Amino acid sequence: MKNFRHHARAAAVVAACALALTACSADDDVEATPGEGGGESDAQLINDGEIVVAMSGEFKPFSHFDDGNNLTGFDYDIAAAIADEMGLTLKTETAAFASLIQGLQSSRYDALIASMSPTEERQEVVDFTEPYYTDGASYFVPNDSDCEAFDINSTVSVGVANGTTYDQYLMDEGFEGEVVKFESDITALEDTEAGRLDGTITGKLVGLYQIKEASRDLRECGDSLYEETPAIAVAKDNPLGEDIDDALAAIKENGTYAEISTEWFGEDIS
Repeated sequence: MKNFRHHARAAAVVAACALALTACSADDDVEATPGEGGGESDAQLINDGEIVVAMSGEFKPFSHFDDGNNLTGFDYDIAAAIADEMGLTLKTETAAFASLIQGLQSSRYDALIASMSPTEERQEVVDFTEPYYTDGASYFVPNDSDCEAFDINSTVSVGVANGTTYDQYLMDEGFEGEVVKFESDITALEDTEAGRLDGTITGKLVGLYQIKEASRDLRECGDSLYEETPAIAVAKDNPLGEDIDDALAAIKENGTYAEISTEWFGEDIS
């Protein structure tokens, strides 16, 4: 567990849940210490005094389960810091990435802190805060691949996580190769390493983390395909987004954001 958790929250109760990646929800209730953002607000919450935040739990190192089956990651720690700043109890849920927006629309979650980019299609159905980090979409291949750059006109087999901008990018650009969809980017990278795919498109930070921390026999091929600036999603017209923006600005100003980011990536990714 990252050191941040020992001083950013007053108490934590971790709910045990078997790791069924697409169907299981893991609740992780964190009693937040009221911060500067804990005053009166028009924000609409499912339960008073609590913010229910959802993420996939399949996007290491942003959200994943540790060896003790506890939800962890950069997105998780940012959620905890925001809840702490807002003076709210944090409750976390996990679900397949492609289902998260539907869950938000169905009032199962208050917010999605799930490394989700605010595309035009998504902005039609949910609201987004200001971006909370910057990343690039990159193509990762086995180390022995002869790839020099991703070619949209090639017929290689490419893995992507279902419902992501990487999946949409290939469709929009008319890619004629084989697109293999997974519930987890990590599974796609594993299949690439094993030689079952020619490559995987995922976030640059995710791929480089896997290469460094999991010693995967992979490399980034060429430059990033496009830049992404993920943001936090809330229900349409919910003032909660403004409160989250205020809390996000506060944790950047007081150094908490930089501390979390450095713990996971060795740098400030804002």
